[in-house]
Amino acid sequence: MATITVIPQNGHRLHFTGQTSQEDFLLACREQKEWYHSYYFDNGYQVRGDYNIGADIKDYGFPDSMSGMRVLDLGTGAGWFAFYFEQRGAEVCTVDARGYCDFDVYGRHYYPQVSSEGKMPDRFDEHGAPIYYSAVSGAFWVMKDLLKSSVQYKNSRVYDIRPDLFGCRSFDLVFMGAILCHLRDPIGALMAARRVCSGQIIATTPVVIGEPEGEVLPRQYLPYTDLDAISWWLPNEACFRHWFKAAGFQDVNVDTSITLRCDVPHTDERGRVVNGDQILRVGRARV
Repeated sequence: MATITVIPQNGHRLHFTGQTSQEDFLLACREQKEWYHSYYFDNGYQVRGDYNIGADIKDYGFPDSMSGMRVLDLGTGAGWFAFYFEQRGAEVCTVDARGYCDFDVYGRHYYPQVSSEGKMPDRFDEHGAPIYYSAVSGAFWVMKDLLKSSVQYKNSRVYDIRPDLFGCRSFDLVFMGAILCHLRDPIGALMAARRVCSGQIIATTPVVIGEPEGEVLPRQYLPYTDLDAISWWLPNEACFRHWFKAAGFQDVNVDTSITLRCDVPHTDERGRVVNGDQILRVGRARV
């Protein structure tokens, strides 16, 4: 059964770097329907979403200071991590899908054009290139504007990540939140991330409930199939380690787990919570 945890009052709060009144802040946030990440700020402003990353951010093992670092947030979604990295001193670039057309959908053998979703560009970047919001990345743009943030944003499928997408510059840290479980080819995604990584990668994936810790036989499960068309593999500890090794990474460590804390619960037609606390395994490796 899914669980809901009371959010610790001493969880990390982002610094509010904008100059918007609380009334205008709330008006801007209400324009965005989906909030996957909760945002709690040091000035008391807040918007609650599905999960509060700040409650357990210390368990990810990010450096206290990221001054001088270049960080890539792959699959930024609602963007909380990106702004956290920026406020730690990093130069940050984010990547997210244009929409459902870019997702790995179970049973779909191709990627349709973005026009198939009837979408027009949501905005254009400084070079005139179109930018599309996914179902959850609209929240990133609300916060980017409110915070007057310098975080950069690009649309791309993760498999298409390559150096020229970022001016042939690499990143000291590549972060992949819980997106590997939503990818048909997680090893291929890690290989793509390695193309632009010059230092460390950190990625998470849900823990397989009931799988013994320390199991040496690699196993990955395909538990959802057509029940959840955008969720794919769940690896055990040994398999998760081999994903990184297969992608060419070194010094792999998958010994740490963190809790993804539910903030605003959602229920299905039977009244069951569908987004309760989740235990995620944290993988760290170097090129």
